[in-house]
Amino acid sequence: VSCPFGAITDRSNIVAVIEALKSGEPVVATFAPAIEGHFGDANVGQLKAAIRKLGFTDVVEVSLGADATAWHEAQELKEAAESNRKMTTSCCPAFVNMIKQHFPQLLDNMSTTVSPMCAVSRMLKRENPETVTVFIGPCIAKKSETLDLNIKDNADYAMTFGEIRAMMRAKGVDLE
Repeated sequence: VSCPFGAITDRSNIVAVIEALKSGEPVVATFAPAIEGHFGDANVGQLKAAIRKLGFTDVVEVSLGADATAWHEAQELKEAAESNRKMTTSCCPAFVNMIKQHFPQLLDNMSTTVSPMCAVSRMLKRENPETVTVFIGPCIAKKSETLDLNIKDNADYAMTFGEIRAMMRAKGVDLE
């Protein structure tokens, strides 16, 4: 919104998510822990209930995947430190894209651990391979992560908090 040149844009997945919700397949929303701060006084329980009213089969917190990601990255960091190497995180798609585009010489120093979004998506798809996963978070860069064909069983879609709020308004879902 603030860029005078319109250089930063993102594509909305609202239509694709609505089509998935209408498909009859299980569609699970996963959300970033920052969700509470973006919806005023609403608590996690209220937010989960509101998201379910939109037609999602279930709603899962991505913090579950953060625990797994932290453990795996810690193992990688330990190995890197033992061989006197430096290591960067792989959880932020904007950072990963920057390394790939501008600092490819550092790719060997990037963790290979998947992001919490991907870890939770993989868990849900192991439980039911037909599950469509939709990540809801504050960062538009997560959308590029869902499009990365090198990441197996990642989230199918990523939406911003603003997009899920727009869906709630359109369907008349009240957080209270």
